Amino acid sequence: YENQKLGIIRSLFADEVPERVIIFASSKIKVKEVAKALMAMKLNVGEMHSDLEQAQRETVMHEFKAGRVNILVATDILFATDIVARGIDIDDIRLVINFDVPHDSEDYVHRIGRTARANNDGVALTFVSEKEQSNFKSIENFLEKDIYKIPIPAELGEAPEYKPRSFSKSRYGSNPKRRKFRGKK
Repeated sequence: YENQKLGIIRSLFADEVPERVIIFASSKIKVKEVAKALMAMKLNVGEMHSDLEQAQRETVMHEFKAGRVNILVATDILFATDIVARGIDIDDIRLVINFDVPHDSEDYVHRIGRTARANNDGVALTFVSEKEQSNFKSIENFLEKDIYKIPIPAELGEAPEYKPRSFSKSRYGSNPKRRKFRGKK
């Protein structure tokens, strides 16, 4: 569930200090929320979102590249075509977390491609809330494979069953959101 995502982040970083992590969130509010939670854990975090001036964003990126910031939390919208989402020039990203499911399958591919570059190992995780399941299924369809689902830590309670709604392309086109605007036939 959406309200379990921060708990998963806390659980991931509770026992080990993370290095070279990028967390993508869908809004600057979520970036700030995630960064605040990580800072409360005394982790070295930088945030990048549209409230920052360009010079501030460049400073955060420089600190991340230099290894003085271990976790970079960034909005996916701001950097859809910028250095974080597509062109970051850092070969040793250890972990990419999609705090929210990307709306575009190609953005997903670009993000997870930040890991395991230059013969390095890396992990990519995507948190999928109940409302994001259909969008995540679209990514699986794009990749033509099912992505392994990791159970959430037991102390966070039960997670929703992965059961994405499917929409018929013949009736509703490729956009499932159009469904609500069409009458029954």
